[in-house]
Amino acid sequence: MSTAVLINNYNNGTWLRACVDSVLTQTRPADEIIVYDDGSTDDSVSILRSYGDSITLIAGLHDHSRHPRDSAFSAIYAAFEASSSEHLYLLDGDDFFFPEKIRLYEEAWAARPELVLINAPMLRIDAAGLPLIEEREPKKHVSDHLAETYRVQDTDLYYWTSSLAFRREPLKRMLAASRQSDPNLATDSRLAGIAPLYGTIATLNPILTAWRRLPHSLSHRFLTSLSKNLRARHSYFNYVASQLGAARIHLWRNKEFYRGLARGIGLAPFYRLVRKRVI
Repeated sequence: MSTAVLINNYNNGTWLRACVDSVLTQTRPADEIIVYDDGSTDDSVSILRSYGDSITLIAGLHDHSRHPRDSAFSAIYAAFEASSSEHLYLLDGDDFFFPEKIRLYEEAWAARPELVLINAPMLRIDAAGLPLIEEREPKKHVSDHLAETYRVQDTDLYYWTSSLAFRREPLKRMLAASRQSDPNLATDSRLAGIAPLYGTIATLNPILTAWRRLPHSLSHRFLTSLSKNLRARHSYFNYVASQLGAARIHLWRNKEFYRGLARGIGLAPFYRLVRKRVI
């Protein structure tokens, strides 16, 4: 199957070469590398132009009125529209792939062509590229993601954006549905969170992506608004589920909601009391 890597970038000039080079040096080369630059004000565009025909550059204009997460999602949408490949790999401009990533993902697809989404653990690194921690969470390594979604009443069962790769037709449907999501919702929540409603998901074991955690990053800011994000995730999943005739999930049955509530009002003991009584 043909493959495309869709890179979204905004002012990641410091790390952009590492990002693009990691795709160009894959042991299984990508058929398309499409970079949407969202009106960067640093040297990103000049760096991207230096790659010539090795990549397809879409130079956009930054809309300061939009939420940064909505801008990142729109960048991926535009890159998707410019692509033609069957398998689409997402990549943020400050992250990078390890050399075997596309080969191992494609081997998984060859064994299970019905998969709509593949993801895998990530290595968290700092601004200098030094490793911080392996992001490997048992709750994301389940055999049936849809059943687990209903069991835990949550959609947080996937690794982050740069880990995600989708089959084209389901992704097209997910992108269309995502226009109805909260603009504050992260791209991985918009797409991976509803993916099990469209088919089967696989989580691989090797760490194949480096995720750069920066003080100003969207993922860092997300941690400060956990409860709001939970509500947005639930609302969005239920909207898509209703369109597809699937069952809803319920926030009041989600343990993370109570933990976030307890922390927010300074009642951690309250969480310890109620968590055994939920679900």
